[in-house]
Amino acid sequence: MKKANILYHTQLSGRYDRQQPHFKSENVAQVSARIKKLSSQTDGRRILDVGCGTGFMLKLAKPYFKELCGVDITPAMLAQAKSKFKNDHSRKVQLDLGSSEDLKYPDGHFDMVSAYGFLHHLERIDKTLREAYRVLKKGGIFYSDQDPNYYFWQSMISFKDPKRVSALLSVERDSVCKIAKMVRSAGAGNIGNKVVEMAEFQKTKGGFKEEKIKELLNKIGYRHINYEYTWFWQEGRVVHDLSPQAALYVEEHLRQALPLTRHFFKYVRIIAVK
Repeated sequence: MKKANILYHTQLSGRYDRQQPHFKSENVAQVSARIKKLSSQTDGRRILDVGCGTGFMLKLAKPYFKELCGVDITPAMLAQAKSKFKNDHSRKVQLDLGSSEDLKYPDGHFDMVSAYGFLHHLERIDKTLREAYRVLKKGGIFYSDQDPNYYFWQSMISFKDPKRVSALLSVERDSVCKIAKMVRSAGAGNIGNKVVEMAEFQKTKGGFKEEKIKELLNKIGYRHINYEYTWFWQEGRVVHDLSPQAALYVEEHLRQALPLTRHFFKYVRIIAVK
């Protein structure tokens, strides 16, 4: 599993920032505002980003935390992150090569631990969630985002005849059901199907289910668990064709009908307190 992730993300590292949707301006604005709000609920001193990749979260967290720490198992991704902070001395920045399942930090060291678009790369998320809990101080916040929603994934898989749906929905279905093909079409043709399936493990296994994740978080000891369904289908299109405000209106409207509408949302977000 770890070898597959290293190979996969090494292949993607050079084009990662250009191709990943979470670098789009509409998402950056939302995540930045969220980090600002969460930091205000802590001392705003130390944040750890597990699976930090090329430094997406750390760059956004920079205005709100005094010390930034990231850990990743892929040297090529970590090199990209280090290059972004090479000449930046405005914050204490520590970037470490290592596994989220065995963090080399003291107990109760961080105000916040983030895992953005990361948990779905793991075969077992319980080890990482336990380690995050251990290194959080009392009252610290765990925040994860952009992980696959089980109910959306099941809806996409359920289409037996993709020719009977719209072209837009067909493309969305391919992003769920044909992950390896989509990765290769994005320019990573050297990555085999098996490597993609292992590296995108939770996506190929059907996504995260609310009831199971909440049960696990409660068992570990997290409290005030907020499990949110995010990024409704074609939200980006609503943002660009109408406005961010229109997208937020639709999002809140759909949320009013939960759990009926949870299959409309592509991803899930977790915010939990130690």
